[in-house]
Amino acid sequence: MLGVPRLPRRLLAGALIIAASLSPAATASAAKPKTAKPKVTVRMFNDRYCEVLAVHGTFPNLLADVWNTYGLNNCPSGPWQALDEKALATELGALAVRLNGPRYWLIDRASIRLAPGMGQIRSFGSLRMREIAQVQVPITNGVPGLAPYSETTVLRRNTFTWGQRRRIYELVGPDGSVYVMQAYSQIVDPALTLSALRGLGSRLQLPAGWSYRTRKLRHDLSLRTAGEAIVVQDELMNTYQLERRH
Repeated sequence: MLGVPRLPRRLLAGALIIAASLSPAATASAAKPKTAKPKVTVRMFNDRYCEVLAVHGTFPNLLADVWNTYGLNNCPSGPWQALDEKALATELGALAVRLNGPRYWLIDRASIRLAPGMGQIRSFGSLRMREIAQVQVPITNGVPGLAPYSETTVLRRNTFTWGQRRRIYELVGPDGSVYVMQAYSQIVDPALTLSALRGLGSRLQLPAGWSYRTRKLRHDLSLRTAGEAIVVQDELMNTYQLERRH
């Protein structure tokens, strides 16, 4: 495909988390915003969303446009399953397109700032989506993508908050670093549900030194990023953000 290696399902590990920068405030206009004002989104917990990732560029300098349904619709399964990656790539003039979803938020609220030039809305089939970011495709050992349990840096300015008394799900790395799950995925396992997350540790093939745990918050947990967020994914493509270093 134009000299580009076949892009795996784990394409754009960073992009999978960038949707967290999206405000759900939908607009009827397709015009791009003139200013990047911070937006606050509330009552997000267990909301469903999907993304279309459209890859452009020349290998290894690949960029992906990230289009997201959140705030416009809940990514109904019929229209989502009707999307065809090859047809969308042709429509968008992209090297490749990957469908990223469905996913479900585990945060309660977010304060975000979209990058200048982002925010236009278009339809993919019958699904409306908003352009929220353009990200560099990570290259690992000459192949686009990132291995599970590997850190990647996402450029964004936002605050994610998990509410008081909310149950959270965490990965703990070999050095004691803690990563909190911000969204779970039905990409690898379409049957994965919120209730199954409590016992997820028994399913994960955790590398040596890694552990999975769950706990209930006594107070709100807010993670603020002033420009960079560190994220990892497990093999089911659930996404976690760095909470603290050991």
